[in-house]
Amino acid sequence: MLQQKGRGIKVGFLGAAVVLLFFLNAIVWQAVIIETGRQELSVHFLDVGQADATLIEAPNGNRMLIDAGAGREVLEPLFDHLPYYDRQIDVVIATHPHKDHIGGLVDVLEHFEVEVVLDSGVEYDSRTYRELQNYLDRSDTDKLYARRGMVVRLGEETIAPILFPNVNTQDMDADMASIWTQVIHGDNRFLFTGDAFSNIERFMAAWGGDELESEVFQAGHHGSDTSNSLQLLGVVQPEYVVVSAGKDNRYGHPHQEPLDNFAAVQAQVLKTYREGDVVFSSDGERVKLE
Repeated sequence: MLQQKGRGIKVGFLGAAVVLLFFLNAIVWQAVIIETGRQELSVHFLDVGQADATLIEAPNGNRMLIDAGAGREVLEPLFDHLPYYDRQIDVVIATHPHKDHIGGLVDVLEHFEVEVVLDSGVEYDSRTYRELQNYLDRSDTDKLYARRGMVVRLGEETIAPILFPNVNTQDMDADMASIWTQVIHGDNRFLFTGDAFSNIERFMAAWGGDELESEVFQAGHHGSDTSNSLQLLGVVQPEYVVVSAGKDNRYGHPHQEPLDNFAAVQAQVLKTYREGDVVFSSDGERVKLE
C-alpha cells in the first residue's frame, strides 16, 4: 500500500462486499477525514472560457479537480473559492490531454499541493502535454492511469468511481478515451464524460444502464453535436445540464441538436459563459443550485 503525504490519501483494494457495488478489483483513494463543520458537498463548474474545470469539495474538506482549463485563467476562480491558507487539492482528474482540459494544470500544480493526477493514458503530441509530463516527472505528485473499477474516495459518503476507460487507451483517439467519472454523495450524483463522442456514449448507455442516472450532467464536449446523444441522456435523466463553453466561441458551442436533446429530457441548461461559475450543493438527499 502506498502512503501519500498531506491529508493521508492511501491506495488499496476494496473489500468483496463493496466490490459488488463499485466494480471488480477496485482501487481506493482514501482521504483522511478532516472535520470542517460543513455538511454539504459543493461542486463548482468554473467559468474558464472555452474549456473545462470543475472543483469538488466534500463535506470533510477533501477536494478533487476535474480538468484544469486551457491556461492560467483557472487560478482566479480557484483562489476565489478556496481559502488562502489552504492550498491543497487531493486529486486531479485530467479527462484527456487536449489543451482546453490540461492547459492550466501546470499552473495548478505550481500553486497548489496536489497528491495525485489521474489521466487517461493517451500520449498526445503537443507542447502542452509534454510540458505537463515533464513537470510531473520532476514533482512529488503521483500519476496513475484511470481505469474502470477505480474509486476516488473523498469521504465516508462521497466517492467518485471511474466508469471509463475500461481498456488500454494507448492507441485510442484522445477524445474517445476521455475519463468518465461520477461524483456520488449519498443519493445525489454528478456525471462527467469529458469530450467522449456519441458512439462511446451509446456504448456506455447500453452497458452502464441505471448506474449513469445523475441529477447533474456536464454537457459532453462543451455542448458539441459530436456528443450529448439522446441515448445517453435518456439513461442519465439529468435535472440540470451544465455547458462549459466560452462566449461566441469559434466552434459554435453549444450546438442546437444537443440543446434540443436537453430539452427533450426536460433538463435545465446552465451555460458558464452566461452564468459565470455554476455552483451546486448536495446534502446527500437533494441537489441545490446555489
